[in-house]
Amino acid sequence: MMFPRYNIFRSQMRKHGLHDSWRFFFRWRRSLKPGASSVRDEQPWITYKVIDYLKGCLGATHRVFEYGGGGSTLFFVNRVAEVITVEHQEDWFRILSESISKAKKSIWSGRFVGPVKGDLVPVPDPSEPSHYASADVPSKGSNYRKYASAIDEYPENYFDCVVVDGRSRPACIMHAIPKIKKGGLLVLDNSDREYYLPKIRKAVELQFETVIDEFGPGPYSQDFTKTTVWRRK
Repeated sequence: MMFPRYNIFRSQMRKHGLHDSWRFFFRWRRSLKPGASSVRDEQPWITYKVIDYLKGCLGATHRVFEYGGGGSTLFFVNRVAEVITVEHQEDWFRILSESISKAKKSIWSGRFVGPVKGDLVPVPDPSEPSHYASADVPSKGSNYRKYASAIDEYPENYFDCVVVDGRSRPACIMHAIPKIKKGGLLVLDNSDREYYLPKIRKAVELQFETVIDEFGPGPYSQDFTKTTVWRRK
């Protein structure tokens, strides 16, 4: 079955104008086998280039906050000093909590913070951080203000890395910016989605420099996606 996967991979590389992604091919192919999963593999569901970058950047003294947990949570708890996760899906949070408990990782603190019924403005715009909205269909008629602001209880310049991979991502970025220390990382998954960055990009670029911002292969998906990494100036 190598050749169908090979052709898909090559087609995706051509689509996105990539020339240096073949080194990820065998990892990508293995991730598409039946039974593979982010939690079981203890692997973030982001591009391989960013996964490898985080492996090289994060160590035993670092603190990580993530909006949206999963395989990334297990990836981080095996590498850093503290991991804080906020999750909006209660059932998934229960599964994640059980996985972390079995792994006996005391450095993890997780919270379920679901959406709150009711829009904050008459016509919410998911790209506007202050609307705390999501384009996700099940989220219609709800807001994520409590979810996005969960990071506010921590001091400024506290985290070495914040990963935004949940709901209402522009709002999450807005709250995350002051919590990231100098030299720290802000990671946004699926950054190719048009409504994530238009109204928060300027605030990010004032204080961060871009490290990675490109499409690439990632686990568990035939289609290449984009994960963006910024570093605090």
